Amino acid sequence: MRRVPIFASLVVLLAVLTMVGLGFWQIRRAHWKEGLLVRYEAGAQASALNGLPVDMTIDDLSFRKTRLGCRIVTPILQLGGANAAGQTGFRNIAGCQLDDGRSIMADIGWSAINSGKPDPRSGLKIEAAGRLIPDTVLAGRIFGDRAGSAVPLLIVLDRPVSGLEPSVAPSIAEIPNNHRAYAAQWFLFAATALIIYVLALRRRYKTRG
Repeated sequence: MRRVPIFASLVVLLAVLTMVGLGFWQIRRAHWKEGLLVRYEAGAQASALNGLPVDMTIDDLSFRKTRLGCRIVTPILQLGGANAAGQTGFRNIAGCQLDDGRSIMADIGWSAINSGKPDPRSGLKIEAAGRLIPDTVLAGRIFGDRAGSAVPLLIVLDRPVSGLEPSVAPSIAEIPNNHRAYAAQWFLFAATALIIYVLALRRRYKTRG
């Protein structure tokens, strides 16, 4: 009588079930991401706001146009980016405190690589229109330990601080949405593992047989 190795079979079964579970998790993530992108697209097409409403979620504020006032409260962080002409340089980003005490981030403009780092004085008042971009990771870099109390939104100014050029705002099209591909990979891994195990069992039985 051919005996199936119980322990090895359980290990393979658990691995296959885990990979299948990860595949379905990625599908759920895909549904969530697709819904989020629809909200972003709606925000990008919606009418401009005045300020930063407290009764709107981050997702509903994302990619909306607004006009607000804030004061620079952190040093400048430079990130690689391009201007409207496609030239490589730096986006200059600072923490900015709103009149109501909340803090967001402000992309105050683009500068060329050889132009030196801008140094606007702390407390400089900015009154400008721009597009709101969600970025929790960037908020952590800008505000450090205070990131949890900041609003994780970046306003990319239409009219930058004097001496700088407008930065190109991140696009919704740049947001990765490859969860379905990841799901397919996990399902493929599960099927491959199962096939390899079945073939290994057949070879074992032939050898003994």
